[in-house]
Formats: sequence, structure tokens, C-alpha cells
Amino acid sequence: MGADGGAMVSTALELAGTTEISPLIQKVQDMTGDRGISTAEFGSLAFGLDIFRSMMLSFMQNYDVIICPVNAFAALKHGISYDEDVLPAFTYTWTYNLTGWPSAVVRGGTSEEGLPIGVQIVSQPWREDVALAVAQIIESELGGWEAPPL
Repeated sequence: MGADGGAMVSTALELAGTTEISPLIQKVQDMTGDRGISTAEFGSLAFGLDIFRSMMLSFMQNYDVIICPVNAFAALKHGISYDEDVLPAFTYTWTYNLTGWPSAVVRGGTSEEGLPIGVQIVSQPWREDVALAVAQIIESELGGWEAPPL
């Protein structure tokens, strides 16, 4: 994150015709700072990502899906995903964000605080149909979405 020194965010804002940045994206910008890296360093990161994806694909060839938590907590309040004490909880999703594999998330239960607990279903590349089919089964078996008490 932030390897481009914030250039992508600046370009996106410019293309959108605004200078207003969402609080969440601003938090990411503040965390990463002006960490722009050299082209050589970026190339090395890209190469490492290719190696990671290749290793994950080799692992995944023996499985139709991976079923895992979305993160280490029940649902979080909006805007705190990048807080230092909760950010590491998202390693369950980072892995599959890096691979680019399809995934679906369904409600698996409810915490003691009444917050939804997510179940993530990850499938092989180009097999969104499998992730969605398994998600539908899990959702049906576990009760699925529930309207929050108002």
C-alpha cells in the first residue's frame, strides 16, 4: 500500500473532478505517507506477487473452495477498518485480494453484541459460480441475512 506515493489516489480524485477524499481513503493515505518507491523496487514487489499467486494456485488446484472467516472480528463500525488494533484482522481477505480470486461472504452467525459474523467462500480463478453456489448453501443452512433491530 502506498508504493506509488499516493499518485493513484490523486489521479482518481482529479478524474472525478474533486479534491475531497473519503475519510477512509484519507486514513490510508495518512498511514502510508509519501512512501513512493523506485521502479526497480516496484518491479520486485510485482515479481513477488506473481510468485505468491503461482504458489497459491498450486495449492488451490486440489480444492474447489476455501471456507474461512472474513476477519478475526464480527462486523466492525464503519470507518475503523484501518485502525491499528483491527487492521491485522483482515489478513483473511488480504490473501485473496492479492490472488484476485472470486469470493463471496455470507452471514454465519451473530456475535454476543448482535453484530453479524461473516463466512468467506473463496473459489478458484474464473469460478464465481462455485463460490456463489456454496455461499447459497451456507446461507440457507445458517439462516442468512437478518434485518437489524431498529
